[in-house]
Amino acid sequence: MNFDVIIVGAGMSGTFMSSLLREKKKNVLILEKSSGIGGRFSTKPIGSQIVDYGCQYIKPKTTISGHLASKLKNLGLLSEINLDTNKRVFIAPFGMNKIPQYFSRNTRVLSNTLVKRISHKKTGWEVFTDVGSFSSSSLVLTMPIAQVETLLQKSEVEIFNLPKVDYLDFHTCTFTSDKHRIEDVFSNNESFPWICNNSKKGLRNTEDAFTANVNKDITQNLKNLSPEQKLEIVEGLLNSSGFENIKGLNVHYWKYAFAGNQNNPDYFFDKNNGLGICGDSFSVGKVDGAVKSAELLFIQLFNYLDNNY
Repeated sequence: MNFDVIIVGAGMSGTFMSSLLREKKKNVLILEKSSGIGGRFSTKPIGSQIVDYGCQYIKPKTTISGHLASKLKNLGLLSEINLDTNKRVFIAPFGMNKIPQYFSRNTRVLSNTLVKRISHKKTGWEVFTDVGSFSSSSLVLTMPIAQVETLLQKSEVEIFNLPKVDYLDFHTCTFTSDKHRIEDVFSNNESFPWICNNSKKGLRNTEDAFTANVNKDITQNLKNLSPEQKLEIVEGLLNSSGFENIKGLNVHYWKYAFAGNQNNPDYFFDKNNGLGICGDSFSVGKVDGAVKSAELLFIQLFNYLDNNY
């Protein structure tokens, strides 16, 4: 089967792009190397509780993301919370991963599928993966820009003027604890510069369930350790921070967690071959950059498909 568009990456940018294309009756395939949909819009269960362990909330900074947040609020997928008196802040009461899941409905998604190489031909693009190859008229890459550059180099596809982004990396731990000293939604200490009580944030939990980011020095020390060693060290740090009766502890390493302040081009599109690149490496970054770059690229991509196919 030949698709109109193949999108690599099932995070916020890729799934939002797919929803826009599906509204225009385009035949879309999403390829995702991970086991599920969401990317850094990630939510996981801990027993009967849930925790967000990637993006925690949406604080719209652009008109596009503001309109989108309002739409998702009307659908019941987002709730507005009183976190910042000067800005609108939204959380997903059923978990942040429900947002990309909503956008990818009615779209073919192949998870656990690693894209190894791409090739442009007269009829469009051939995408080679570890489970087979797929063809499309156009191609959109939504991964962090370092992964995009690696894929283009392997594929001998020459692209100029891609944005430069310095992503933060760190370990994130998730767990429940019924005995602790945390009173606020967000808090911090020396070992964990960012701690969130997902239950107080507004997730539909009956117990306190936490997400905590490990500081950069500890992150470096953890990188080369086994999963068992990481758990042992992090649990000790949590105990020292006042958490007791810890259950369901998990430690996850984010190599491309998020980028700081940036002001990059909104997207990349080659109108000669139908290759587009978007995501939070573009525009203002984070959720706003992912959404804005996807919507603006969609306009160019739709015009390209209508004029060429």
